[in-house]
Amino acid sequence: MTLVANLDGVRNAYELCFVRSPWAYFTRLPLDQQWGDGWERTPYEQHAGPPYADAAQQILTVAFDGPLLTPDTGDDARALSVNEINRGDAPWLRTQNYIGNAPVRIVAGVSLERFVELVELAGGRVFAPLGWGALGLEPVGDAEMPRKLESESPSPSRCSAVAK
Repeated sequence: MTLVANLDGVRNAYELCFVRSPWAYFTRLPLDQQWGDGWERTPYEQHAGPPYADAAQQILTVAFDGPLLTPDTGDDARALSVNEINRGDAPWLRTQNYIGNAPVRIVAGVSLERFVELVELAGGRVFAPLGWGALGLEPVGDAEMPRKLESESPSPSRCSAVAK
């Protein structure tokens, strides 16, 4: 059985800020204000942790699959920090071009809606938490929003809806 998640409320409210396959993390903050443990260290895959969630609904996490490479894999592999990737030095995800097709590049700051489109273009799928149906976005504020509880993070068992 497949459920389809309605992304109307969040499609452009979040931007891609971190990837650790099979998870993609999106933030409501500007990329230069979003941070996580070890984001300044290279290579990110050994030193960086997921983004901090200092406010409720600041971070959304989705799972994805498909033939997508991270910056540390494939022919163009490079050791980079999260800050370098978020600055645009390399895409978070990309396809390898062996047969002349236009490569798919998913860069930092891409909206959730565009992320879903690009993952599907590459032949993959995006999976969203089932609780998104009740997601009501509030304005991002500095101190008035409570801290996100650890239990709000998705787990593989809670991510079974296909995002469309």
